[in-house]
Amino acid sequence: MTTEQNLEDTLCYPAVTTWFICWDDLRTEVKAYGEIDTDQCMDTAWTEIDMYTDEAIWLAILLENGINPNPEIPQV
Repeated sequence: MTTEQNLEDTLCYPAVTTWFICWDDLRTEVKAYGEIDTDQCMDTAWTEIDMYTDEAIWLAILLENGINPNPEIPQV
């Protein structure tokens, strides 16, 4: 499974590169997103966090929410 919902607000040194999306409490608005490498930690004040080990799934969810994290790559 590539998604885990409602994780704690800290993730350190994941086994593989992991992408995240932080949501507001109602899970209607993306508040933060990014990538955590295996040598990094991520800490956030947001409590609704989804983690992905598949970048394509992470990207698709962001695009569905009107966010293109790679503006040099056009949306399809």
